[in-house]
Amino acid sequence: MPKGRPTEGKYIKHKVEIYGLRNCFIHKRPRSSVWQYYLQLDGEGTIKKSTKIQGDNDDINVGLEEARLFAQEKFHEAKARMQAGMRAIVKKGLFDLMDDFLKQEEKRIKPYAVRGFITKGTHRAMSARLDHLKKFYKNKNIPIEKIDYKKLKDYPHWRGLKTATNKPPKYMQTISQELSTFRLYFRFLVDKGLVLKVPEFNQVIRERRKDSRRDYLNQREYKSTIPTLYAWAKSKSATPSQTYNRKILLNCIFIMTNSLLRKGTLRNLVWGDLDVAENLTKEDQKIGHLIRVRKEACKVGTSRVVLTPTVTRFNAIRELSGIPKVPKSKFPHVPIEYMNKPIIKKFNKDERMGDGTWEREWVKIKNECQARYWGSKNITWYSFRHTGISFAVGNGVPLITLAELAGTSLKEIELTYYHHEQESRNTWEKITKNRTFYKKTYTNDLMEYEKLLGLDE
Repeated sequence: MPKGRPTEGKYIKHKVEIYGLRNCFIHKRPRSSVWQYYLQLDGEGTIKKSTKIQGDNDDINVGLEEARLFAQEKFHEAKARMQAGMRAIVKKGLFDLMDDFLKQEEKRIKPYAVRGFITKGTHRAMSARLDHLKKFYKNKNIPIEKIDYKKLKDYPHWRGLKTATNKPPKYMQTISQELSTFRLYFRFLVDKGLVLKVPEFNQVIRERRKDSRRDYLNQREYKSTIPTLYAWAKSKSATPSQTYNRKILLNCIFIMTNSLLRKGTLRNLVWGDLDVAENLTKEDQKIGHLIRVRKEACKVGTSRVVLTPTVTRFNAIRELSGIPKVPKSKFPHVPIEYMNKPIIKKFNKDERMGDGTWEREWVKIKNECQARYWGSKNITWYSFRHTGISFAVGNGVPLITLAELAGTSLKEIELTYYHHEQESRNTWEKITKNRTFYKKTYTNDLMEYEKLLGLDE
């Protein structure tokens, strides 16, 4: 075959237009013999990529037909995407677009839970879940058009394998949450016209809430734990700041157990959230008070009022914080300038106690109590709220009242906090109520046949 007549140019050579279009052609670079593909569309931008088809620097015909077919195929793919209402040119890969998605979601962040918005914690969780999707693709930033939907459908099975590149989760519910984030991400891609559909995933059968709920302390475990916590808080080997932190957190444990507050809600309280329970008698007001939980301080973003017997605990925190008691004042007895300051604060600072302090001290608490009292239970800070709700259920508190105080639903109380102690004495008393058990006696004497049939009368 005779050599073709090469086109000349500063940046390209052997230029061949596809379908006679000036915006779509193949060519070679001046110092390479590999055919290159070029496409430019108004409003879409330009795509330049290698066809990976080897040509010849002098002969235009070498590899020409293969490169032409490659370009025609890419051109038809771009047109098909445009006709489907999608963007024809996508330069970013799957991982790059994750960053765009997270930036968009960042605009929805609110300091507290609001319908239609997310919190910083939720945003962090989204980022972590998308990291698992990266591991699914072995950290290779694949082009959008190369997504294998059939392979992606099997993600739940891969995520649960011990041979996967990441540790499988304890509960299938975690995988279900990851899939929710993936669907939201692909919905973002669909809205941007980058993919045609949201992928389908194999069904994930989540555990019953009763099987995945957090551990709690029963009456015996709780009563055994408290003396050890008192000793831990008053340890002579602790520094002044450690002693302060431990005594504050000890009071927090009592507050969470009695007021049923979540850890995050308790940390967000300010002194102005505490109020007098006017409907109680003067004597009862020495024990009980109100906590007016603001929606900004609550996980679920709804305000509520909590009636709780924790006056002495908040008074102890006030004294530990060095806040002077205002004479003849109403609870919480703090000066007016402290009303908007955090209750659980750092040592000698008016700043909220950080997560690091809570977690460092919790490690020490677990070292003191895990082997001695808790056994294999996975007790966390949240367990004390769980413990308090379980105690209230056991004490016969009406579930509607309990749900309102705890800031949760009746269904949540039933599924998460309503425990049935199969081995408890209370269970034994319930199942044996109105039943009489007596020891039967047997004799070897034979009964006369007439007496057995009742004919002896």
